[in-house]
This record gives sequence, C-alpha cells and structure tokens, in this order.
Amino acid sequence: MNKIKYIFIVLLFAIQGCEKVINVDLNDANPAIVIEGNLSEFPIPAEVKLSKTGNYFGDSFNEKISGASVSIKSSLGESYRLYEIDDGVYKSFEIAPREGILYKLRVEAGGEVYEASSRLNPMVAIDSLNYYFDKGFAFLKEGYVVRLYFSDPLKLKNYYRIKIYENDTLLNNFDDFILFDDRLLNGQAIEVNLRGNIFDISDTVSIQLISLDEGAYKYYNAFQDLINVNPGSAAPANPTSNISNGALGYFSAWSSDTKTVIIKK
Repeated sequence: MNKIKYIFIVLLFAIQGCEKVINVDLNDANPAIVIEGNLSEFPIPAEVKLSKTGNYFGDSFNEKISGASVSIKSSLGESYRLYEIDDGVYKSFEIAPREGILYKLRVEAGGEVYEASSRLNPMVAIDSLNYYFDKGFAFLKEGYVVRLYFSDPLKLKNYYRIKIYENDTLLNNFDDFILFDDRLLNGQAIEVNLRGNIFDISDTVSIQLISLDEGAYKYYNAFQDLINVNPGSAAPANPTSNISNGALGYFSAWSSDTKTVIIKK
C-alpha cells in the first residue's frame, strides 16, 4: 500500500452496541419505546428489538414490547414482515439486502406508528490483517497486537465500526467499541493499529469492518460523547435517534467484511 494513514487505537470509550445493556445514567424521561433495528447480511438479515423504558437505562429497560406490527420496505417496492420469535424480538430471514437501496422500517405498537429509513452503503473490503509482538509499557501489558489494512473509497462519505472476535467470542467491553469516519481519511489507504487488545499465541482473531450509514453513526457517536464527557453522571440529552415520533434507538442498514488470523510465534 502506498500512502497509508494510521489510526492508533488504545482505549476508546463508547457504547457496546445492541449486544448488551449499558449502565449509563441518562436523563429521566417519560416511558418511551426503544427500537433497535439492524438490517445486514450478517448474522441475521433483519432484526428489530422493541422495549420500553422510563429512564433510558433504568430498571425498566428490559420491559419487552410484544404484539407489535413490524415491517421493512425497500425503495424498489419490496415489503417484508418481521415476525416475533421471542418477547420483543422480531426477525425476517426473507430479506436479501442490496447495496445502495434505501430501506424503511415501520413499527406499529401501542396505537402509535414509528418510522425510520437507512440506506445500505457498499461493503468496504479488508485488504489484510497482520500482527506483531509488543513488549508493553505503562498500563499496557505485553502480547500480540493486530493491525487492520483497508482502502477507503474516494467518492463516498464512509462511517465505520470495528468488531473484534477472540476465539469466536465478541469482545464487548467499553474499550472494545471502535467507531470513526473518513473525514480526514477520504480515499486513503488506512492502517488501524488495535493496540487496545492484546492476544496470545494460538488465539484466533477475527476483525469485522462494518460500513454504517450516517444516522446510525450519529447515534453511536452520541453515546461516545455522553460516556466520555462524564461517565456515570446525568447526561445533557438522550442520544440522537433516526426514528420518528419520539422513539429512542436507531435503525441501521449496514454491510461488512471479516477476516481472520491465527496468532503464531
């Protein structure tokens, strides 16, 4: 790769995504619906989680919303219904997401209608992974560090999230969430040094490079701001949502590429 831009990741405090609840003390609010919608080819084509809460991450966060009507429609006119397969969890295996297509989510629950849209951006391929042994310093322990290489497309505004899997387990702590855009990297060959994660010999490490749309990126980025400014304190506002009618949460269509490396001496 010719001209390479470097991103050095050590600790980046942000949300943990939709995989588990984050104990952040956000503003109190009247009971509101929380919608977490994902449309992708991995691991499930379409999944929407519905819950209800007063304080966004309060004790009632796990109150699920059942019996809702959930559907996704593409800009090509295709319409799909999502079926409730568990309390508050709606899925469809019929959708085959296509790059460049706008998808619209519609949720009818409790006599209200909530809508959101998201465009599936093209996948950005990972060029390669490698790793090196780091002797460590200060609070960083020694071990093997993985580096990711990819080329950012020149003509598109791109928003990225990186997921790291160690021996098939998603690393899902605050400092494992990596989020950035190409504002200063547009069209460049990029190296991401994942120094915040240390691996041992024989570990299998998979890196997933996710291409988000702008709405999802803003939602995730808002959590970064809320947590980084003053973790555990009352936040100045709830995270920006791309869903209508006062709903909290997000709807995101996204693409991704994944590569795997086995750490050897």
